[in-house]
Amino acid sequence: MPVIDPPLPGIEHVVLLMFENRSFDNMLGAFYPAAETRGGVPNGWFNPYLRARLRAWQAPAGSDAQTIPYPDPQECFDHMASQIDGPFGPMMGFAADYGTVQGADPKAVMQYYQAANVPVTSALAMAYAASDRYFASGPVQTWPNRLFSLCGTPGRDPVTNMAYLNNEDYPDDDVILGQLPWPSIFEQLDNQGETWRVYYDDEEPIAALITYVFESMDNWSWFDTFFDDVSNGTLPTFSLIEPRYQMWSAWGRIAPNSNHPGSSTISPGGSPISVSCGEQMLAQVYRALVSNPELFATTLLIVTYDEHGGLFDHVSPPAAASPFDPPLPANFDYARYGVRVPNLFINPYVQQGLFPAPGATNVAFDHTSILATLRDQFGLTGSLSPRVAAATNFAGLIDPSRQPIVPPGIPVPECVWSPSPATEHAEPIVRTMLRRGSFLGPRPTRRTPVP
Repeated sequence: MPVIDPPLPGIEHVVLLMFENRSFDNMLGAFYPAAETRGGVPNGWFNPYLRARLRAWQAPAGSDAQTIPYPDPQECFDHMASQIDGPFGPMMGFAADYGTVQGADPKAVMQYYQAANVPVTSALAMAYAASDRYFASGPVQTWPNRLFSLCGTPGRDPVTNMAYLNNEDYPDDDVILGQLPWPSIFEQLDNQGETWRVYYDDEEPIAALITYVFESMDNWSWFDTFFDDVSNGTLPTFSLIEPRYQMWSAWGRIAPNSNHPGSSTISPGGSPISVSCGEQMLAQVYRALVSNPELFATTLLIVTYDEHGGLFDHVSPPAAASPFDPPLPANFDYARYGVRVPNLFINPYVQQGLFPAPGATNVAFDHTSILATLRDQFGLTGSLSPRVAAATNFAGLIDPSRQPIVPPGIPVPECVWSPSPATEHAEPIVRTMLRRGSFLGPRPTRRTPVP
């Protein structure tokens, strides 16, 4: 049961849809006025490259713009450090770092989207709420940030005491899923009698790196099942939706919808991932919730990204509480956040616009704010990490006394993608996921229906 005076009055369900590798300025920077530590892209913002100033710019409307940048920017810990605090000054190293990628145009990481290229994201941002003070949990890659959102920590090597910083730092056995025996939000929910489910699109979820999730396969569902659960009013307390990360599937080559910039395969050369496919997924999720108004009124949809993926942002990440108990790791104690990432808070009763309200320059959220909010909303016991214990929850976001927001009309855009001929006969690189068919059974025949 929810605790007395929960931070989100009236909310009974939280849905987290986490996309991949975009910065706040890249996805949302065109829609809000700029300030030094808040808001959208400042007028004339640039990054130096060689002897030039590469200014932030917006590509014209069209499918070509929706695959910028390509190839993939660099996102490991050392490259992020140079992007954020390189020799050119704070937040001035994105273009120079991308300039070291073979075949890359440094200007591409300075592009930010106009509404026509992200029509679903922009419409929802204008209708509901977003936070321009929401940061990735650390200046690190996908896996550690996603684990922050579920466990409150990226973890560390039990032998060396070194914090995990990059995806490749994690154990690399033949079957990697289920190898991380850390406490997570899922145990906390189960211990309190609450419910949860992980919805995933074709690929096994990254959440299943966690032992408890891997051993709870009854709580995994195909993405299609989400629509049934919304329609039937059987949505659990907490839902995690993971997108499709790459093109490979036991059923053929399918468009990734993760919004990750760059290749649709782990190896270089795959077709560029288009944000049109993530826009389609977001529209489907939103329209499903709106189609059940009673459920939507009690559901908070949180849309965010795991990390910034090498794309520019103008706000320096502030200091943060380390997620570790002493002795702290010698390589990096995570006492600072990563770069700002896009996020949306969607419910009929959210305080519209930027959250927190302008003027609150000392407030900072990160992925562990989701955990802190779930803990406080549903009376969960225990703390997953010192970072979660220190995290600010989303109190003040929901005002049930206000007039409900009239849902905007959101079309479901076409996913504009085609596999590259170069990958026609290539073998997929399967490192992060189990091979299909070993335990999951046949795939449903229908594909993500449009509600």
